[in-house]
Amino acid sequence: MAALEEFVSVIRETETVRSFLQGLEGESVKLLGAICREYEATDKAVPDHHLYLTGYSSEMILRALVSAEVVIKEPGDRLSLHGYRPTEAGLKHYRAMLDEKAI
Repeated sequence: MAALEEFVSVIRETETVRSFLQGLEGESVKLLGAICREYEATDKAVPDHHLYLTGYSSEMILRALVSAEVVIKEPGDRLSLHGYRPTEAGLKHYRAMLDEKAI
């Protein structure tokens, strides 16, 4: 197993992987912000078709927000497969980032 861990460590230290991880972090902030903004404006779960999701990484980020329990995935309405509602923790993070002008 040491060979695998050593190889993974080498890969993680590359600029490419570091940039990719920074991009995921930035996209997570953007997606949480988009969900929270629409939720605060409508007081309804945000339909999936209102979210700008492209490719696997966007879907992965959305799943990460649900896993982190900052967003709840709900059944959609007649026009969407799913809806997404921020949790209290998600709104707290969103508002704190707004206060710090991080988003």
